Amino acid sequence: MNFWRLAPWLNRLVILAVAALFAMIGLKFALDPQHAAASSGITLEPGPGYTTMRAGFGGFPLSFAMVLAFCLFSSRRHLAALSSIVTVSAVVLVVRLYGVEQDGTLSQNVHLLIPEVVILVISILGVLMETRRRGLDAKAG
Repeated sequence: MNFWRLAPWLNRLVILAVAALFAMIGLKFALDPQHAAASSGITLEPGPGYTTMRAGFGGFPLSFAMVLAFCLFSSRRHLAALSSIVTVSAVVLVVRLYGVEQDGTLSQNVHLLIPEVVILVISILGVLMETRRRGLDAKAG
């Protein structure tokens, strides 16, 4: 089997994995904001604090997971999904690195930095692979 025929399936795997990750993060904060926040070192006030945590930390990751799931089923949307993953991952990583530098929390964040870098690298490779595959398809006719 030609590698480039396998490429859309590899991209689907990356998109699916990231969608699942964001769905798990979102559900964790949407369904149990108090414990999810506490496990991240955040103290919440009942009422508005819970609602804000559900919407911000739960709603946004769930929304992103839904967008990725929508893109999953059409190879025409893979590049958009992978590019979105690169963008979100890069911004989150830069903000986390800024926080680590400002707050002196490297040891508490290493367990998050490593998977964030891995997701960024894999999604960049997916963008490159999808771009190359599309170029080859265009050449072939």
